[in-house]
Amino acid sequence: MSTLYLQSGIAGMLISISGSLPLGNLNVAAMQIAAREKLRNAILFAAGVVLIEMVYLGITFNIIGRITIQGQVLFIFRAISVVLLLIMAAGSFMALMHKEGKNVIIDNKVQRFVLGVTMSAVNPMQIPFWMGWVFYLLSRSVINGSYQSGTIFVVGAGVGTFAALLLFILAGKRFSSVMQVNKKKIDVGMGCLFTIMAILQLVKLL
Repeated sequence: MSTLYLQSGIAGMLISISGSLPLGNLNVAAMQIAAREKLRNAILFAAGVVLIEMVYLGITFNIIGRITIQGQVLFIFRAISVVLLLIMAAGSFMALMHKEGKNVIIDNKVQRFVLGVTMSAVNPMQIPFWMGWVFYLLSRSVINGSYQSGTIFVVGAGVGTFAALLLFILAGKRFSSVMQVNKKKIDVGMGCLFTIMAILQLVKLL
């Protein structure tokens, strides 16, 4: 049984790391906060992101045997994702028009933990992402439906997400001076990146 718990935690951590490393709105925001503000603020942001992901994953794990994701639900998730990515792109492009070059998504007075919670909560694609993985891992007996296995899996996923975000935070701190000097170019790049991601999601949607 201990072996099952160990592989549950490792599976959650590895899947979470692999899902968090590709550039997305959350890890890019963590990197930008780290570059512009105190390290503590970036850590608080990451903690907020991780908390909501663990809540979503816990809910997913508990209801996985009761519901299935229908095509219409996936359509809604992807549609919301397109809108959110376009908002992130708009925030980056709007920074170019602001006198002080502020990004409306990042440069605000919202407490960073709350910002992390909010941005993670409106990131709907993590639900079908985790549902797909939970279905697969259950079918392969990597995890089981027990409370203990699910809890360890969720904690492992939280550790993995935080570790991945920490890499982006440290990168933001390490290259903060470069990012500040090239802020406009980075805003353009991030705006283009989020636009491309929105287009790719739209293609999947259609």
